[in-house]
Amino acid sequence: MANISSKFLIALEKIRVQFLFDHPFLSVMALSLPIHFRKNSHEAFETDGTAIFVDATLSDTFSEQQLKYIYAHTLLHILLKHPFRMGGRDHSIWNRSSDIAINLLLGDFELIGERPENEVMLEKFCNKSVEEIYNILYQEAQDTKETPDDENPQEQKLDLIENVAKTDSAQEEIDTLIVQAMGAAKKQGNIPSSFLEAIHEIIAPKIDLETLLHTYMMKSFFDKQSNFSRPNRRFIHQNIYLPGYTQEQKRLNLIIALDRSMSINKETFAKFLGIIDSVLRMSSDFKVTVIPFDESVAVEKILTYDAQEMNPVVMFEKGNGGTLFEPVVKYLNRASEMESTLIVLSDGFFKIESAPPMNTLFLVSEKQNMKRFEAYGDVFYFDM
Repeated sequence: MANISSKFLIALEKIRVQFLFDHPFLSVMALSLPIHFRKNSHEAFETDGTAIFVDATLSDTFSEQQLKYIYAHTLLHILLKHPFRMGGRDHSIWNRSSDIAINLLLGDFELIGERPENEVMLEKFCNKSVEEIYNILYQEAQDTKETPDDENPQEQKLDLIENVAKTDSAQEEIDTLIVQAMGAAKKQGNIPSSFLEAIHEIIAPKIDLETLLHTYMMKSFFDKQSNFSRPNRRFIHQNIYLPGYTQEQKRLNLIIALDRSMSINKETFAKFLGIIDSVLRMSSDFKVTVIPFDESVAVEKILTYDAQEMNPVVMFEKGNGGTLFEPVVKYLNRASEMESTLIVLSDGFFKIESAPPMNTLFLVSEKQNMKRFEAYGDVFYFDM
């Protein structure tokens, strides 16, 4: 952009100075990221995850305090790696989800400027990650055949640039910058806990669902366990008694308790079963039992298949809305083999009072529900 007023440049510099005193972590980002002045396609400030693109003409429509907010908002898109996390998701819905997550976080800050009217603020999404928000908005769009912005056209924003080259080196540079910014944030000492939790999600090591299931099931099914009741026969003739190794069972028994009230579709569940199948077929003999439940166990819908059945047909049906887990525990106590492994696939919106009678992995799609299951088994957040 050829002509940029000195007044606008001074306003940007003033905002950076304010960040230095009010929010040092934003100052680190602002001083380290390149700014390119140009005519943007949609918004006054846009980002591809590695740089900021500013349209000075569009920026003139905002007050200085609103510009401060927009600048901070854009920096958080980069700090939270929203462009890199989008993957193959719908661009406009992901953008809106990211905006909601950021604006809720900025609502906990002071001296962050004034939120413009086109910045969406939906309190119902408090304490949810951007992926959780996206899943809800995407499902709503599927149900209504409309985009979430159709309801509020004044909130249509596209400040995330799509189809950017997301190279490993670019991510490494951003990761380094995030570490530096968080160092400045910790020294500041008055960072809202909601923001620290959001950042922790970014810098914590990531384990995808497929890796988790492979690791967990390999450990559950294939780890050898030492046992003196069965001595190692190899050394008995030398009068040396060492523990033998036992496998819990020759046939691998997996039980999947499927919460029918959660927001999951047939295709997603088929993908989940595909991951399960790829692990189980390392064994020549296994059995899988899928137990749908909501307020009770849907006994007539229980599906069982084994290694001889290549493509099991899973009938996926929504439940009645409510969810109780105690009927599942009672059913397992009565009907299941104790030497089995249980995977509970749920959003976690149910009360749990007793542990299932076997090794259990809770796969929970709502992060705020994870804590309550820690005493009853292993817990992992998943986003399919």
